[in-house]
Amino acid sequence: MTAKKRDTSKKRDSILDAAEQAFTRDGYDNASMDRIAEIAGASKRTVYNHFPSKEDLFQAVLDRFMAQAYALKQVTYDPKRSLEAQLGDFANAKMEVLNNPTWVGMIKVTIGVFISNPELAQEAMLCAEDEEDTLTTWLRAAHRDGRLNVPNPKLAADLFWAMVGGAFFWPAFFQGPMKLRQATAMKKELIQIFLARYQI
Repeated sequence: MTAKKRDTSKKRDSILDAAEQAFTRDGYDNASMDRIAEIAGASKRTVYNHFPSKEDLFQAVLDRFMAQAYALKQVTYDPKRSLEAQLGDFANAKMEVLNNPTWVGMIKVTIGVFISNPELAQEAMLCAEDEEDTLTTWLRAAHRDGRLNVPNPKLAADLFWAMVGGAFFWPAFFQGPMKLRQATAMKKELIQIFLARYQI
C-alpha cells in the first residue's frame, strides 16, 4: 500500500514538472493538457485523475512554487549573529528565486494569468496571508531582544520586501539579474537604510 502511494506521488510530481515546463515555455493559454501528458510520459486520463482541470493543475504548480520560495525564507532569529547578516539571508532568498530561470518563467506566466483572472490573484493572495511572513516573525524576535525598535513588524516586513523587490525583483524581468558585485553593493546599502530606520 505504501509503495502504491509513493508511485502515485512520483507520478503527480512528474505531471507538475511537465506542467511547469509547458507553462513557462508556451504560456498558460497555449499549454494543453495533451502536451503536458506527453511531456510527463503519462496518459491524458492519468493527468485528469490527478488534476480535474488545467486551472487546478496550474494552481498546484503555483502552490508548489510558492512553497519552495517560502522554504528559502526560513531564517530563524539568532541573537549571536549580526542583524546585517540575517537580513542578508532574507534578501538572498529573494535573489535566489531570480537566479532560477524556471521560477522566473513561472512568475512571468503567473502575472499574465493574474491579470486575465483577477479572482485567481485574490485567491492566491488570501492563501499567502494565511501564513505569517518569516521576516515578520524575525523582526518581532529582534524587537523583543532589544536590538530593533519595530512597533509594527508586519509593516516593517512589507517595507523590506518592497525595497528588495524594487531593487532586484522587478528589474530582473526586463534586464536579467544584476552582476554579483552590483547586487552585493545594492544589498548592503538597502540593509543599512532599513537598519537606520529600526536599529536601536
